[in-house]
Amino acid sequence: MPDFYSEMADVARDILAPTDQDGLGQGTIALVRYTSQTEFEPWELPAPPSREVTPLNGAARGVGKELIGAPVENGGQIVSNDLTVIVAPWGGEVEPGQVLELDGKPVTILKVESIPAVGTTCAVRFVVRR
Repeated sequence: MPDFYSEMADVARDILAPTDQDGLGQGTIALVRYTSQTEFEPWELPAPPSREVTPLNGAARGVGKELIGAPVENGGQIVSNDLTVIVAPWGGEVEPGQVLELDGKPVTILKVESIPAVGTTCAVRFVVRR
């Protein structure tokens, strides 16, 4: 029998799926990573970084007033123009400073929070800056 949090992760995946898959997800949300070539000969020009895109199911909205002024990992603060993005778990890791794309527009991740904080992740909440 699956545990409660595994079932809740499945519920989050269903609810946050795109509308064309009978979910309530909004637009397109993707995690974007750039990786550069690590080894090349001194006489060769390095290759441009490759772009790795991981589609995520989720929704975005403005930050709640209780978050405005809260500190973020990079030393700044959350401001009223920032957004909260909640996504279904996808099996990957992410850190502040990385990039999400919301409907093709890049935003910087300021804060990452797993829901719940420990154990099986049911959803992931990001605070991002446009």
